[in-house]
Amino acid sequence: MRIVYEIERLSTNGGIERILTAKASYMAEQWGWDVTILVLYKGCEKSFFPISPKVRIQCLDIKPRWNIITVPLALYRLNKAIKKIKPDVYITVQHIGAVSCLLNTHHTKTIYESHGAKSKMIHPFAVNIAERHADAIVALTHSNAANFNNANKVVVIPNFCTLPIGQTMLNYNLKQIVSIGRDCEEKDFPRMRKIWDSISKKYPDWQLQIHHNTKDVVKAYTSGSIFIMTSRFEGFGLVLIEAMLCGLPCIAFDCPYGPREIIKDGKNGFLIPYDDDDLFIKKLTYLMEHPKERQRMGIAAKESVKRFDKEKIMNQWKELLTEL
Repeated sequence: MRIVYEIERLSTNGGIERILTAKASYMAEQWGWDVTILVLYKGCEKSFFPISPKVRIQCLDIKPRWNIITVPLALYRLNKAIKKIKPDVYITVQHIGAVSCLLNTHHTKTIYESHGAKSKMIHPFAVNIAERHADAIVALTHSNAANFNNANKVVVIPNFCTLPIGQTMLNYNLKQIVSIGRDCEEKDFPRMRKIWDSISKKYPDWQLQIHHNTKDVVKAYTSGSIFIMTSRFEGFGLVLIEAMLCGLPCIAFDCPYGPREIIKDGKNGFLIPYDDDDLFIKKLTYLMEHPKERQRMGIAAKESVKRFDKEKIMNQWKELLTEL
């Protein structure tokens, strides 16, 4: 089978880039499929994450900005490239690719993979175009899937974890709280720092370590014994799965979308009502003061994310791609 992915950048250290390169590599290596990634923006084609040499990468050399010239040019080059490759299925994950679902001159089966909360998209008109004109929408969560009422077909396929965990054992006596994510408005790290500032003086032997850009994410996760997230919204919350696979109990606000479908409150972590900073502080200090609870929840967390196993998730993708 021949597959074409579209993405704006491969050079960025983001969840979309990480999971796309992992899926494309799996298709090429495990299934022997012909996979090409079309990268829109000039100078952004070098992958930040490891990728199989069997996956072809083609850059369309578009200047990285949205305006009256670059968008039509990107759509023209994107459609032209797809026509030349003649894939069985074309998968788009971002906004310009979403618009291309309307201008589908290549007449290829098209999937729009929604990595963000639909209600929080920067360019909602692009997502609405994909919703109405793509052959299928893939949402990462059931709550986000419920927003695509006008789609031809909606399938929920969550992300899987790409970390090489092995037999990593966490030290639950470590007095460090960790978080990982891009330093952007969506992740709301200022709120996290404000929460930490309100309790840090009471716990001088504890530290909060926020990792914005690191290739050794396993080392980052296992440097602490608690993981926290204060996002305003998420498309899925891949960092929660990664943290849990490392054995970390997690605390996150119940934002749209993702944490609710990953965290089982009181079992593998704590899910906090979005506006309740006081409860977040209460649950965080509880875990800080109870190492045995950190361990109990951490072990439960590691067990609970087995449902996001790579083989299981990729089999769902294979079923969808072969039936379109």
